[in-house]
Amino acid sequence: MVQDLLPHFYLTLKDGGRLRYAQFAATLKPKGTVLVVPGAREFIEKKYIECGRLLVEKGYRVFIYEPRGQGLSSRFLDGPLRQRAHVDKFSTYLDDLRAFYESVLCRALCEPLIVHGHSLGAHILLRWLAEDKPSKVSGAFLTSPMVSLSGMAAHMAGFGISWASVRFFGHETIYAPMQHDFGGEDLVFANNPLTQDESRFRMMADYFAAYPQLTTGGVTWGWMLEALTSMNTAQTWPYLQGVEVPVLALMGDQDAVTPPLEILPFLGMIRDVRTQLISGARHDLLNETAPLREEAWKHIDGFLGLWGNKDSRPYARTA
Repeated sequence: MVQDLLPHFYLTLKDGGRLRYAQFAATLKPKGTVLVVPGAREFIEKKYIECGRLLVEKGYRVFIYEPRGQGLSSRFLDGPLRQRAHVDKFSTYLDDLRAFYESVLCRALCEPLIVHGHSLGAHILLRWLAEDKPSKVSGAFLTSPMVSLSGMAAHMAGFGISWASVRFFGHETIYAPMQHDFGGEDLVFANNPLTQDESRFRMMADYFAAYPQLTTGGVTWGWMLEALTSMNTAQTWPYLQGVEVPVLALMGDQDAVTPPLEILPFLGMIRDVRTQLISGARHDLLNETAPLREEAWKHIDGFLGLWGNKDSRPYARTA
């Protein structure tokens, strides 16, 4: 069911871009703060109203922002190209996260700060944690983290094709193969890679119909090249060893977008990580059927419990 757009704010960035964000305030003294970074194409209302309210019920203050290029944050393309998911360079995502951390979070922070990201959002967070080692972050729980895409052979071939398409032919803003404006197979529930809950699957299309300004389509050649380059940067032991906080990574064993067999070898490079497979779940874990969501939240609750008294303790690696 489509609800009104959530009351929200904008952070204006140095280059004039804007990040749309929302805050959920705990009624009692907060246990801490959770920062949420959504996945590609997502927006606050898709599933993060529910996520925010659940975290508030658990005692946390919650901030959620939409990465540029989606939702009501600034887009990189305008006019008839507006809904194409595009980014000038992946480092822009990191710069925007840094700006949000410094300008919004650090000014209203109740520690400990725990961060959560889904898919693209998880990738952005992992790179930030590895490179910046932000002192106020105590831990991260991630769902379907985008550290690799389906099929490493296809991944490497895609990198070469994307590079040629952008560098030789100037196709930065053209849709990558099988990418298009929202519609068509995006509306077909059968065999979709995201969720087995039909009402939740249809939520995105319903919001896009009610609020066309939210609509985000497929990714461009430029976005694909930047994403593959960024994943190549992160897929090394020395890089991921730079993530110094405890990490919980949740994955669906039916995920065809970021399959566990592809991403587990890289997640295992993180020094303090616990990985957990959710049997029967697809890519969009926190938008799955009720039993699968409940199982995911059970593991998240256990992770958050490590800071029950604001005393951070190491998170034991899965045997």
